[in-house]
Amino acid sequence: IDDYCRRMAHPGIATKHKQRRLPWQIDWIWHVHRLHPIAYDNDCTKQLPNGILIDKKYRRLRIKQRRKHRSVNLFESKRNSSTFVPSIDLAKAVVRQCDFLEKFKQHKLFSMDLRQLNRKLFEQMVQNYISFLKLAKKGELIVPTFDIDLIWHTHMRFPISYQNTSKALCGFLLDHNDSLEKDILVDAYQKTAEQWKMTYKVDYGKDINKDNLRTSQYVSSCAIIIAPIVTYSSSGGGGGGGAGCGGGAGCGGDGGCGGGGCGGCGGCGG
Repeated sequence: IDDYCRRMAHPGIATKHKQRRLPWQIDWIWHVHRLHPIAYDNDCTKQLPNGILIDKKYRRLRIKQRRKHRSVNLFESKRNSSTFVPSIDLAKAVVRQCDFLEKFKQHKLFSMDLRQLNRKLFEQMVQNYISFLKLAKKGELIVPTFDIDLIWHTHMRFPISYQNTSKALCGFLLDHNDSLEKDILVDAYQKTAEQWKMTYKVDYGKDINKDNLRTSQYVSSCAIIIAPIVTYSSSGGGGGGGAGCGGGAGCGGDGGCGGGGCGGCGGCGG
């Protein structure tokens, strides 16, 4: 984590070249930091030169044999006077992700050859994720299924894209927190399931029929997936009326809940 902080304080971390060379251990710590989007945004914009948000530039587009990463100090012992101090306990946050990883190992995608998967599967997963975001309300927890949480985690790997989408669909930056108590998450999951059923006319965890999305008073066309991209109106805000978009978000942990025991709430101290 000290190594990660030194890297974040160095301007080179914002470049595709340096990101491509990150040891996997540091890349993972960076990923966990980004799973707390409000904290990550504040840490970057308040501590780094010019107040920049470090976005992910390097993307592995082809499936290929993983190269070995050296677990050594980036920038080869180059020290700089700048400092970077995360506002969350990254060591604890990394450990908490173990539960999520164990659940992912049981997921069908873990053992599938991704080259053989139907693109429509991922489009539907993204559609469910977008529909999930549209249920968020100010000051309330909303808890995803594991499939939704998986897409959520993936989206947060790209902070600028996540911020733009979150603000367009929800009107603000939707937070994510994995340190909430289990009982709170279980209760919030049940409420989310009820709201999902009422809004989309289908049980939580089931795919939504796009015809239902088009006729729902809570959802506008800006929240419907049009392959191969997600489109939304430039007017920002919730774009949906009714339930609109708002505050908290969380990912569930047990008792039918998805996620890795995580949750959060923008506007309710999460």
